[in-house]
Amino acid sequence: MRAVREVRDTAFRAVLAAGASAGEATSVAELVVLGEVLDGTGVRALLDELGDVPHGRVPVERHTDRADTGIDVLRDPAARGTLLLGPSAADHAAVGRRPVFMAGMAWAPALEWVLLSTAARSRLPVLAAQMGADGEHGAAALATPDGALYRGAQAARSARQPPAASALAAAVAHGGGVLLSRCPQEAISAGTAPDRTRARSEARLTEATRSGLPVDPDLWARLYAASRRCLVPESPAVPYRKLPAFPTP
Repeated sequence: MRAVREVRDTAFRAVLAAGASAGEATSVAELVVLGEVLDGTGVRALLDELGDVPHGRVPVERHTDRADTGIDVLRDPAARGTLLLGPSAADHAAVGRRPVFMAGMAWAPALEWVLLSTAARSRLPVLAAQMGADGEHGAAALATPDGALYRGAQAARSARQPPAASALAAAVAHGGGVLLSRCPQEAISAGTAPDRTRARSEARLTEATRSGLPVDPDLWARLYAASRRCLVPESPAVPYRKLPAFPTP
């Protein structure tokens, strides 16, 4: 078993050692903890992305759609993964007035962690929807500020309503990827049961804080080895917090 703080600090050092900034490492470390608490896969997801962390500054290319369809298109020459690119893209989609299309991004379970974190921080519902290069809708998920997350029919319905619907149609011209968009609260059907609730997530985090996280030993050894390439004092940028993703309304 690994303490929540131990997982966070080790993930932070591993991402920093791979070449990311301290801010990026902080954001990723929080998501890794959230992923371990909710799904038990945060460390595995990080290890899958560590090799994609660019050394030095490789800026993401942001384009406003020329057809003025109301989306911002992100193209990443470094092909960062969901944990690295997702938080900044979701923040932009939540607080900005335009949906964000991450061109070439594959759907990953970590998108749900990004949505939950962004919705709690921005106090706005945030939607992620997959669009294939052939125009076919794929997976979708919707997170709300109260810590609920919807998949299935509710998320799919939201992806087919403005502003996501027109943005997804326009995204076909840019190939497959994932759209991040603000979602009107009224788009959530009354009485629809969420797939994740704040209460269940809080209970998992409380248990993890008390008993630790059962991280696979082989995965932990790989993460720890990666973190040892950057032996730095404990960073004040990643403080221990009991409940990072689900603040009380």
